Parts: sequence; C-alpha cells; structure tokens
Amino acid sequence: MIINSLPLYNQNLSVNNKTSQLTRLRLKPQLTADTVSFCARPPKFDNTFFMDALGRGYDSAEPVLISKAKEFHGSLKRVVDKLKAYGFEYDEAYNSACPLKKKKSVLDKYERQGNAQDIIRGTVYWQDQQDIMAFKKFLEEMKEEGWILSPLRKLDKETGDFVKNKNGSIIKFPDLEIRQEGITTESLAPLGEYMQRAEISRPRESTYADWQMRFISTKDKGMKEGRQDCEVIFLYGPKYKDAKEIEHKYVYEPIRKMKKLHVDMDSEHHPKGTAGYLIASNFKEIQKRLVQFISQPLFVNAFNADLKIKDAEKLPVEISKAYSHLILNYAKSIQKSLPSYYTQISKELLKDEQVVASIKNSPSYQFREDKTITSKEIKDAKREIKSKLFDWKEKDSERIVEVLGDLRQTLDKFSVKD
Repeated sequence: MIINSLPLYNQNLSVNNKTSQLTRLRLKPQLTADTVSFCARPPKFDNTFFMDALGRGYDSAEPVLISKAKEFHGSLKRVVDKLKAYGFEYDEAYNSACPLKKKKSVLDKYERQGNAQDIIRGTVYWQDQQDIMAFKKFLEEMKEEGWILSPLRKLDKETGDFVKNKNGSIIKFPDLEIRQEGITTESLAPLGEYMQRAEISRPRESTYADWQMRFISTKDKGMKEGRQDCEVIFLYGPKYKDAKEIEHKYVYEPIRKMKKLHVDMDSEHHPKGTAGYLIASNFKEIQKRLVQFISQPLFVNAFNADLKIKDAEKLPVEISKAYSHLILNYAKSIQKSLPSYYTQISKELLKDEQVVASIKNSPSYQFREDKTITSKEIKDAKREIKSKLFDWKEKDSERIVEVLGDLRQTLDKFSVKD
C-alpha cells in the first residue's frame, strides 16, 4: 500500500512481528532546509474488519474470562487477607464490579499498542509503596496460590531483535512496571536479579503513581508466553481509585481522542507557521492545562486523604473562567485548522517526486523484479493518496466534534461557577 511508504515520513515500528502482535506505525517527518514538509500519523491499515473480529472474540470469550477472573480474584483476596499487617487491602465491591476491562477499553488498547492481554484486572490498595520486602512477601504468597509474574521479551531498539545476553540467549523480563519516586534498580535487590529488570519510571506529570503487574497461572500447561495475563494495580486507597476514574473520564478521554487525529502532536515535527504546528501546539496547551488544573490536584488530594496526612491543604480542583474559555478556543482552533492542514499535506504528498519516492519505499516495489515506474503507476498512486487523505480528513472532522463535546463536559464540571 503506497500510503504507508510515503517518503515524507520515517516508519518507526513500536513492536515487531515476532511478538505476534499488531504492528503499529508512528510516522514522523523528514524535514530538509530547502523544503516545507508536513507530517501526519496515518492508520496502520483499514483495520475495521480486524477490530470487529476482536470485538466478537471478546464477546464469545467473556464467560471463560469471567470464570478465570473469579479464580484469580479468589487467590488475590486470600493473599491480601493474609498480608493486612503489611498494609494491603482488597476492595471486594470494586473488584467484583470490574473484574474485566470493558470491551471498548480492550479494543482501544489494541489500536494503540497492538495487544491487550491484561483483560482480567484486579485492584489492591497499598499505602507504603516503598516497602520492597512487603512486595516480596506478596509475590511469595501469590506463588503459593499458583500465580507468577508473566515473563516478557523486549525488543532492542537498535537491532529490532529481542534483547539478548552475551551468549545470544533471549533475556526475560518480569511484567512489572513501577511508577514511583525513590525506587531504583538497587532498591529491588532483595527480590533478586530477575526482578531487578522490572521497568521503573517516575510518576506521571499528573503526579499519578502506582505499581502495575501481570500474573499468569502456573497450573496452565505449555509455554509461559501467550497465557492469559491477569493484571494487578497497586493504588494508595479508595480515594486514589476514585481520582483515577474521574481523571480518566474528564482528562484522559478528550486527550486520547485528540491523539487519534491523523496529525503528529509533537509541534517540533512541524515547520512553524503551518497548520500542523498550530494544531500540535494547541493540543499541548490543552493537555497541559487539564493536567495542571484537574489531574494534579485530584491525585494530590486523594493521596493525602488515603494516607490521612495531617494538616494537608486541600487543593482546589477547578478551572478559572479565563482558562476555560482559552481551552475551548484552542480546541475550536484545531477544528478550524484541519482543512488547511490537509490542503498543505496534499500539495506536498502529491508532488511527482514524492509519489515516486513513495512507490520505491513500498514493500511491493522492494520485492518486484521490474523497477520501472510507469506514468499509470504514478497516477494510480496519486489516486490512492487522495482517497486516503479524504478519508483521514472526514474521520478527523468527526473526531474533533467529539473532542469539543468532551471538553465542554469537562469544563461544565470543573469551571469556576458564578
């Protein structure tokens, strides 16, 4: 398909087909000093049929998944009950109501990441998330129940192959992500060398912090890779859980939908003064203000409430009228800029030299013997590009209307009232 090999972009693969996952393309511009370039983020391919099939698969597998979830949650509850002295708490009402990720969330994750193995989920409250020995005890008790952390294989960004040791053997990593201040690889030394390979990062800009991990059953036969993962998230407490759900609805959702526009949302990838630059800059400003005025105070207040921090000041979770007006205008500006953006990239992408380069970069051209590019082939390629650009423009026009609706809902809730 010509549209996925346009010379205007670098094709950076976020996953490799060796993982049996969907390959997700993130395309960036190749800017030169003497040309004006624009960038977009095209879809991987028209995956409507595939996503419909995944949806049907979810529906048919749901009874089995619920049965597996009950088994997993039974183990999780027993473990947490044993470890109450370490500060662990199991919210039975919440976990019973949400044992599985919703189909919409699963399909969205497939689109974004190429997989969604962690359909079964569980939430555990744990206030002292710096206590490595308590976590070690948790892992030991989970193993007694027949659950171990899922092993992962990671891709080497330089080679495109799996990470290997000096002997050429694939290195396994625990499926564990820790988003906390103050925890390092050395902190995990009591857990052993294997667990020290866990992914450690800082809390998000919103101050949101947690532990996320995925378990597999030791009772299942066969290879460990590819088994049904069961996710556990450690949160500080019920207030933090509530804050997470509020933030998801009023901040994450509109931001997620804006990211699905076929525009690279990094303003540095666009020449200044172009519609793409304006769209990306406005997106960044909207995201910054929503996180500043909603996400950050939400999570700070929730943390202080769950840990019962004395004399902690409760921060206002609100947006001034001035900033509410500004945020909405930024979004409206994105809507108005989309037609100009598509006009600009159409002119660039439909140049003969660009189309020829696109054909040469296409997989079909790479493998064919006759390298002659005919005028008819160029004409056909232009028709395909025009069709795809029209499709993107229509979808983006619809999506930005959804975003405006979501933002109005957010501002109605959090704007300062008269």
